[in-house]
Amino acid sequence: MMLKISATAGLFLAFALATAACNTKPPKQAEVPDALSDKGADMAAGEDARNGNVNANEKGAAEGAEKLHAKCCLSCKEGLAKDRSGGAPNTIPCADFTAELDMVCLEHFRGKKTMASECK
Repeated sequence: MMLKISATAGLFLAFALATAACNTKPPKQAEVPDALSDKGADMAAGEDARNGNVNANEKGAAEGAEKLHAKCCLSCKEGLAKDRSGGAPNTIPCADFTAELDMVCLEHFRGKKTMASECK
């Protein structure tokens, strides 16, 4: 009889511990701010943190791109003048004149597809 009582008490104790363990709340994790939703002051002012106004920098970049394109078009025209393939200028990409183009112009024409006839 003592064996039945101790078995029942052990079963009851195990059930009580399992119930207590399941009823506790899960541990809370630290709140980490989302980096992509940050709307800090540096993003709201419309200024470039490096040197001033973003719009002025974009205008300067556009002028620089135009100057680079003009410089590279001169190299493309030189390559077209030396071309012996006999192809029409509107069928020859400027990136094909690798002997006449420096690396900067070669990368420029690979990124911005330009035919030799477009360089005037």
